[in-house]
Amino acid sequence: MRVFFNAIMIQIFFSAYIYWRGWQALPDKKYIKIPYTAIYVAELIIYFIGFFTSKHLSFDALHTFAWTGTTWMLFTIYMTSLLLLYDLVKYINKKKKTFSLDFAAKKPRLVYFCTALLLVVAVMWNGNYRFWHPVITEKNLTIEKHSPNVKNLCIVVATDIHAGYLIDKKIISMYVDKIMEQKPELILLVGDIVDYDAKSLYEQQMETEFHRLKAPYGVYASTGNHEYIELDEPKDEKILWLSQKAGINVLRDTTVMIADSFYLVGREDDMCKNRKQLPEIMQGVDRQYPVIVMNHEPHRLQEEVEAGADIALYGHTHNGQFFPNNVIMAASSMIYNSGILPESISSKMRFMYEIPYGYKKKGDTHVYVSSGLGLAGPQYRIGTVSEIVVLNVNFSK
Repeated sequence: MRVFFNAIMIQIFFSAYIYWRGWQALPDKKYIKIPYTAIYVAELIIYFIGFFTSKHLSFDALHTFAWTGTTWMLFTIYMTSLLLLYDLVKYINKKKKTFSLDFAAKKPRLVYFCTALLLVVAVMWNGNYRFWHPVITEKNLTIEKHSPNVKNLCIVVATDIHAGYLIDKKIISMYVDKIMEQKPELILLVGDIVDYDAKSLYEQQMETEFHRLKAPYGVYASTGNHEYIELDEPKDEKILWLSQKAGINVLRDTTVMIADSFYLVGREDDMCKNRKQLPEIMQGVDRQYPVIVMNHEPHRLQEEVEAGADIALYGHTHNGQFFPNNVIMAASSMIYNSGILPESISSKMRFMYEIPYGYKKKGDTHVYVSSGLGLAGPQYRIGTVSEIVVLNVNFSK
């Protein structure tokens, strides 16, 4: 609750700053400034209604408030950044007299404010379009191991679906359609399938969409950190919904052999207090057969490599979700891989990843970290993509 409250306070501060800069820039006309003020007042009311009455709102109302609030959040981040840039240039120019333009005058303020507004709206529109149009990322992999009954396998992987109030039944239906269009032989959902609570799933009867996921070798999932975020629900409520209502095989530190041909391992998320070590989970695994591991958070990738996984699948990062997070994540990955920081330090930094997104062959292990299909919070992909991963696997031995 404190995290949400702090986020609201920050947004109020950002909104007040944008409002004041807009007020200074706009013409002194009541027919302009009254509607302008009303927009900010309405957003403030939405924030507080959503925060204090969320438990009592209908699904439709909560969905609307959540979408509006998260959209406004991203808008204020970008607008605040651009307006601060203007203020910085104005300050430097006041000291250095670099430009002849009077940055404090109303006209340049208005031109810049409107330009910034149009730029942010255009960028966010494009980001929302990218969210609604997931890409299909296809990889051809060869595993030189014995697989008696399966020589070729089409695996469809989706991570970070975040089904709930924002990623609602309509969006889940679109996701299921796109997954099934790939003609999967095995479907793997690698963590954060549910967003914050199970209540929204029951209210929408979301299981009817998940029941449409069909594949000859099954539909399997591993847990993510969001499956372990407990609000006002019994422990494991979301995981029970996935297994009992949605009919998904949730592998919780469990190994299964499929078609007497290959192993599938599902690891519990790092947030699970009783999480087992991978060697313990894989006791009894015959490594002459292919091994696929699902592990939501891409920390300590060497564990899967040392355990003899042939394919290791991860999600969680969203590749930063929106700019500049993606750039920061890529830069932190460069630092991680440079060896500047000792392994004892870098391995404990939760937002630093060896691979924040994409494919890498690490030893004999094919590693793929997906940017995710859904999103947590604002429904905008700016500098990143929503994706479904299709792995065309050939067992060649």
